[in-house]
Amino acid sequence: MPDTVPQFSAKTWRAPNLAISSLAGNIQPHHDVALADLVLKRNNLLPSLKKAIEDYQPDIIGLSAMTFQFDTARRIAMFIKSLWKDIKIAIGGYHATLMYEEIASADDDNPFDYIVRGEGEETFRDLLEAMDGGREWKDIPGLSYRHNGRFLHNPPRPLENLDTLKLPRRDVRIWNDYLFSGKVLDMVETSRGCTMTCNFCSMNRMYGRTFRAYSFDRIMQDLANAKKFGAKYIAFSDDNITLNVRRFESLCDAIVEAGHNDLRYIVQASTSGIASSPTLALKMARAGIQIVFLGIENVSERNLKIMNKGGMLEKTKKAIDYLHCNNILIVGGMILGHAEDKEEDIAQNFEFFDKADIDFYGEQIITPYPKTGMRDILIKEGLVTNVNNYKKYNGFWANVKTKYLSSDDLQFLRWKYKRKYSTFFKTTPAFKANFLIVNLLRVIVLRPFYRIKNFFASIGKTERDMFEKDMKRFAEMNKFF
Repeated sequence: MPDTVPQFSAKTWRAPNLAISSLAGNIQPHHDVALADLVLKRNNLLPSLKKAIEDYQPDIIGLSAMTFQFDTARRIAMFIKSLWKDIKIAIGGYHATLMYEEIASADDDNPFDYIVRGEGEETFRDLLEAMDGGREWKDIPGLSYRHNGRFLHNPPRPLENLDTLKLPRRDVRIWNDYLFSGKVLDMVETSRGCTMTCNFCSMNRMYGRTFRAYSFDRIMQDLANAKKFGAKYIAFSDDNITLNVRRFESLCDAIVEAGHNDLRYIVQASTSGIASSPTLALKMARAGIQIVFLGIENVSERNLKIMNKGGMLEKTKKAIDYLHCNNILIVGGMILGHAEDKEEDIAQNFEFFDKADIDFYGEQIITPYPKTGMRDILIKEGLVTNVNNYKKYNGFWANVKTKYLSSDDLQFLRWKYKRKYSTFFKTTPAFKANFLIVNLLRVIVLRPFYRIKNFFASIGKTERDMFEKDMKRFAEMNKFF
């Protein structure tokens, strides 16, 4: 989908959808397939989509959407049906898996013919076989399909055997302009699932509390394939790559041994995993891992207990130290807006990040995602202010309030302290070590330019004026119709 989160500028971060690439790699070889990643056509969405359909004339189109992207997916499907009513449309992904009953029973015009629930590789392949007449619809686990004007829901499919999955198809992408920091970016997964019990996460509804890993041989093949198509950066999409620390250390060794440490890697990791091994960060650096999205979540012990992550703060400090001692950049994951939060609690988190020299801030306002334990708690306590407008369920917008702060207060305070602490003008030691030339450019050219620009932009404006201007701009980001 073309929708992006305001924290991630589409100008500097455009990542491919790994799920649709994997589905394409695991269908029957006699089918022609093309991948149209709409995040690359944000500024020319409907004309680009129309031309792609006219060029390839598909029998079926598969759409994948996260919760905040679902409304866009539905409207795209309706646009397609308005022009080509005979094209079948399947919807899959996290939101479709969690909300398939609600999607199937929607009162408005429902443009979807199939709902692919859970992991989609085998289900989508079976769906194509049924379209060819070689399989009964009722015998496809994980599929919801139309029959006599209503949806029927087949039983769920067991989890995929990762040993049998083929590599993603990168050669059938219609458009190729994926990038991070001006260099070609691609996605690779080394494992699926997580066994942790964080109650703000819906991962267990997709995979259960399981952890499955690909073989190192398969991972090295995938990395080689990504390099073949020009990748310079690889983002590992694993839900929790540090769940098995010994395996992760061995993976880093395997990357070096295979010569793939000429790539630069971005991973998502837990603080407990990084803190558990004094050698892990060193091996990560040797393998070329440059950026870690670190799940700090919060620095309040009260809030950590609410999220089922109590006793984490000392591990967090140790993990930060291990990573920074190896010049690995940290994107600090921060979750704000818990029931007891006041302004001082919001400030405390940003102040901790500032003192710890966190390189980039990945702050989110707690979001009551469908089917999560956190949602049930927040609704019961009357703290959810936006129950069903999922377009704002992306971590940026305040959909909750606290006992002391309104949704508008949360939105403003997140903006205020991000603006104060995570600025273009502060450079961390790890950033200098990784981007020496970029830092010199910042100091000599860009900082003076932006100081002057910001000064003139703020003349005659209050802090509230600047906040509202930014929010208006962010609200317009994902309006395509």
